[in-house]
Amino acid sequence: MARRHRSAAPRHHRFRSRRSRPAHAYRYEGCMTGLGQIPLWQGAGKKNMGEDAPSVEVLSHAARYLHGRPPSADVVVLESADALMPFRAEIDALAASATDRNVQFEATTLSAAMEHLQNKGDVRVALLWSEAGGAGRRLLIGLVPYLVSRGHYGAPFPVWRVWQHIHSFIGTPLMRQGYEQQALRRFLSFANARGAALVEFPLFEAEGAFGKALHEVMQADGISFRETDRHERAFLKSDLDEEAYLSAHIRKKKRKEFNRLWNRLAELGPLEFRTHDGGDNPDEWTAAFLALEARGWKGQRGTAMKMRPNERFWFEEICRAARRDGTLHCSELLLDGKPLAMLTSFRSGRGVFTFKIAFDEDYSRYSPGTLLMLKAIGAFLRDERVDWVDSCAVPGHPMIDHIWAERRTMSSMLVTTGHRFSAPLASWVASAKRMEATARAKLRVLYDRLQGARHEQAD
Repeated sequence: MARRHRSAAPRHHRFRSRRSRPAHAYRYEGCMTGLGQIPLWQGAGKKNMGEDAPSVEVLSHAARYLHGRPPSADVVVLESADALMPFRAEIDALAASATDRNVQFEATTLSAAMEHLQNKGDVRVALLWSEAGGAGRRLLIGLVPYLVSRGHYGAPFPVWRVWQHIHSFIGTPLMRQGYEQQALRRFLSFANARGAALVEFPLFEAEGAFGKALHEVMQADGISFRETDRHERAFLKSDLDEEAYLSAHIRKKKRKEFNRLWNRLAELGPLEFRTHDGGDNPDEWTAAFLALEARGWKGQRGTAMKMRPNERFWFEEICRAARRDGTLHCSELLLDGKPLAMLTSFRSGRGVFTFKIAFDEDYSRYSPGTLLMLKAIGAFLRDERVDWVDSCAVPGHPMIDHIWAERRTMSSMLVTTGHRFSAPLASWVASAKRMEATARAKLRVLYDRLQGARHEQAD
C-alpha cells in the first residue's frame, strides 16, 4: 500500500482514536478497516536510539486481506481486540518462542483484557517485525501492549508505558529468543519517533532475557534510565520432593502446627485436596471460584470480580480459553465436598503462574488458604510438565513468603528517549514514584496495625 504523505505533525501528535477516525477508512471484502501507513517524523533530541524511524501500519479492526499477506511495515499497531484476530497464530508462535514467559500477553488473554479491562480504549499493541527476508517474509520478533499518557505525575509530556490492567501480575514484553535486542531497539525507535518523552517498562523479570537485553541496549546506545522498583516475590523451583522440600524450608514447629490444623479440620468431615484442569465444564469452576471470593472481604468491599461485570466476563473468558488450550490449572481444598479454598493458575510453557486464591473466611482459624498452598507444593513438584511456579504475589506476602523458599526478582524501569526533557522528566517521575511507594508502605503498616487492634477487641 502506498505511503500517504502529509505535512509535518506537531511535536506531540497522537494516534487518532476510533471516535475521530478519518472518513477514508479502507473497505475490503465487506470488512471496514482503518489500515494505512503513517509517515513518522524524527524526535528532536540528540540521542541515537539505535536505528532510523521504523515504518508503521495502524490497524483499527480485523482485516481479512491480511491473511496470507506478510506485514509491510516494521511495526504494526493494533488499536482493538478485534484487530488482534488476524495475528493470533503469529502471537502464539512468538509466545512459545520467547525465553521469558508472560501468559498475560498471549493472544487469548491479551485479547480478553483489551475487550473487558481497558477504560477508554486507549491501549495499543505494537507488533514488532524483523527485516524482510529473501522471499519478502517478515518474522514477528516482539509484542508490546502500551498506553500513552500525559500529565504523568504532573508532567505535560507523553509517557509511554507497557500496559498493566487491574489484574496484571507481570509486564515483560514478549520477545523472540535471539531477537530481544533487535525487537527492543525497534520499539524504542518507534516510541522516540512518535515523540515519547519517556518509556516505562514495569514489573519484568530482572534476570530474564528481556532484562538482560534492556541493559545491553541502553549501555551500547548510551541511553540513560532510572530503576523505579526492584523487589523479590515468592517462587517455587526445586528438585526436591514434597517431604524433603517442606523439611528443608519450613521449621519443624511450624510444620507440626500446620499438621494440627489439617487434623482439626478433618475432624469436621472428609477433607480432600484436588488438582485438575477445569473438568468438562470450566464454567462450573469459575462460578464456584467467583462465589467463594465474593463471600469474603473482597465482597464486603465491593471489589470481588463477581460484583464487577467486566472483570467477571474477562475471568470467565480466559478460564474457558485456558481449559480449551490445556493451560488451566485448578487446585482446591474440599471439606465434605464443599470448597474451603480454591486456586486458579495458568500454565505457560514449562511454568505456572498462580493467579488468584479464594478461601472461606468462616474457616479462617484453620488457615485453609495456607493449607491449600502447602499441598500445592507437592502437586507442582510432582508435575512433570512444570519446572517452576511464580506466586505472582506482592513482595513480603505474609503467607506465601514463608512457605515457598525461592525468589524471582522483579524490576521496573524508566527509559529516556531523544526528547529534550526526557532526562529531567525521568528523574522527576522516579522521585515521585519513590515517594508514592514510601507513602503506600506507611499506610499499609497503619492498616495492618488497625486490623490487628480490631481483631484483638473482637477476641
